Amino acid sequence: MRKLPFAAAALMLALASGAQAQVTVRQQPQPPTPSQAADAAAQDQLDRVARARDNYIALRDGQRSVSDLSPLELQDVLELDRRVRGDYPDTRSTRERCVEEEVRRAGGRPSQLARQVIDLKCRD
Repeated sequence: MRKLPFAAAALMLALASGAQAQVTVRQQPQPPTPSQAADAAAQDQLDRVARARDNYIALRDGQRSVSDLSPLELQDVLELDRRVRGDYPDTRSTRERCVEEEVRRAGGRPSQLARQVIDLKCRD
């Protein structure tokens, strides 16, 4: 004998007895679709940036102190300040930095021979 889900069993019992029964079936909430999840993540990021901006202004104007901020809020304010100042971390490789420096030393437009020397000099 096969077991039926509770809702199906209740419906069959109501139909079999001929009674006018009202059966409420609850559906499980659907998980968000990937686009909804991406939209929610983007909105959360915008909210964090807006809070960081508000906290930055409040700190600047003396309305809040650093000790009033949570660690996450402080991290967001520091990240906002770093980006506003244009202080991005240097993610270039050692070779890329070397090539850029040598090209600058060569006047910005090295000859083909100078380029080959730079490539040899800046090997990893």
